[in-house]
Amino acid sequence: MTSQNKSKKSICNSLIVVGLLVFFASQCGNNKTLTVDDVIQKNIKARGGASGWAKLDNFTMEGIYVSFSEPQPFKLWRQRPDLYRFDSIRINKVVIHGYDGQNAWWINPLMGPPHSKPRIIPSQNNLDKVTLRERLFEPVFWNYVEKSHQVVLEGKELFDDKDCYKLKVTLADSTIEFWYIDAESFLEVGMTGETYDFGIKNNLEAFFSDYRDVDGFKFPFLIESEYGQRYRSTEVETIKINTDIEPSVFAIPDSTQEK
Repeated sequence: MTSQNKSKKSICNSLIVVGLLVFFASQCGNNKTLTVDDVIQKNIKARGGASGWAKLDNFTMEGIYVSFSEPQPFKLWRQRPDLYRFDSIRINKVVIHGYDGQNAWWINPLMGPPHSKPRIIPSQNNLDKVTLRERLFEPVFWNYVEKSHQVVLEGKELFDDKDCYKLKVTLADSTIEFWYIDAESFLEVGMTGETYDFGIKNNLEAFFSDYRDVDGFKFPFLIESEYGQRYRSTEVETIKINTDIEPSVFAIPDSTQEK
């Protein structure tokens, strides 16, 4: 082999080595291990961004709520910091859950005649647990340090046949939830934890799907949950952002403050 051919071969080999180094460097960059805060920030961005959510003061939802196998209309109001109200019809009875900033309250004839009028939800037997949990305006793992929660990234796991990042969230009251964030879209796919049904603790599995854009924000338009022998679904039809909501919507009526 001539010296000229050897030189060409040496140059060719060098180019191959450089090409491989560039390839592996790019792959390492693409496969960078994400931290728990990386996953959360990507989720916030996917849902509409931190600056956008900071300007989101309230929203309302309307659609169909399926409870006890009966589809009925519902309406939900949420306003910062954690004001909440959910109106639904269950077994042909109007059921309302609310949080006024201090107390969880309801109109819940399913719990018997004393609860057919608005009253503060008793804390006995954890009856107020569901409303106190549902009142939260943002996902619990957002700004978790400020909320005194703990969040740990437990790696990846399949949830509902999707490759997801699994977050273990320990709330300030020591309740533990596991949240599953789609590894591609970074939207919430599901959650497992616990809930209460007429005061009885049950394991909970929730599913979030059919995400749609509403004024620059991403919301799931289908939320399903399973616990015990129950199945619930919330099929959202309309969402309105930053509307004028009367403060009275969240307040327990003064005429029935009896406990």
